[in-house]
Amino acid sequence: MTVQGRAMLRAFADLGATDTTCFLGQWPYRLSATADADALRAYADRLGMRSLWVSHLASLFGFDTRAGNQAVLAACADDPLFRVFATLDPRDATWRDELDEVVDAGAQGVRVAPGFHRCDVAAVRPVLEACAERGLPLQLIARLDDARVRHPLSPATDLDVHRIADLVWDSPAHPLLLSGLNRADWVELNRHLGDAAPEWLRLDLWHVNGPTHIADRLGDDPERWVFGSAFPVQTPEATALQLAASALPAEALQTITSGNAAAMLP
Repeated sequence: MTVQGRAMLRAFADLGATDTTCFLGQWPYRLSATADADALRAYADRLGMRSLWVSHLASLFGFDTRAGNQAVLAACADDPLFRVFATLDPRDATWRDELDEVVDAGAQGVRVAPGFHRCDVAAVRPVLEACAERGLPLQLIARLDDARVRHPLSPATDLDVHRIADLVWDSPAHPLLLSGLNRADWVELNRHLGDAAPEWLRLDLWHVNGPTHIADRLGDDPERWVFGSAFPVQTPEATALQLAASALPAEALQTITSGNAAAMLP
């Protein structure tokens, strides 16, 4: 990395960002894409992260979600750096029982991944309603990798944007975070919503990559975005550098890197 790049990362570290999209465990298609709790702590220290929202990759690829949820709670629930987001599968007849279990064990949010669990986006609505009853934010993982380089054995499918819009229309006014959409997806989603996306809907940034001016445009609606890296599946420095190199004013940077995420938590 260049001297300029290192200086920009130091400037990003001064922001004390919250990473809303982190994972424990092994991404099955790339040996280097793995993280335990210590690796997450090292990442947080390296980039000055204030807080990491974390779930376990095993809950996306295992026979059930429970084993991964138990593992991430055991590893992270007692460390104030982490906010554990348990993963639920709406197809599982016992997901409500599992929700109660993970909340009792210290989970502070919920993730759903219809593209991995092969369920319709509409099936997420009861989970969102249950989260609203309990005051828990819900994060919907739309994608974790680019379909152009997706491993042929991956079960993941990208979600239709109009299905996500239907979910938003039918959902209670409650914090909902969409992870893995790009800027074009957001434009399409907002169009489906009549250019009137609710204020409680937010998107993370790991897939919003490109030239610096892409990040500059986040200043048009800074309350809509949160920092999310998809670490260790993706390289966090790409999104961090894009923000650090942007022309965003300091207030917008603070809103995007930490303020919006804090507003989503109870």
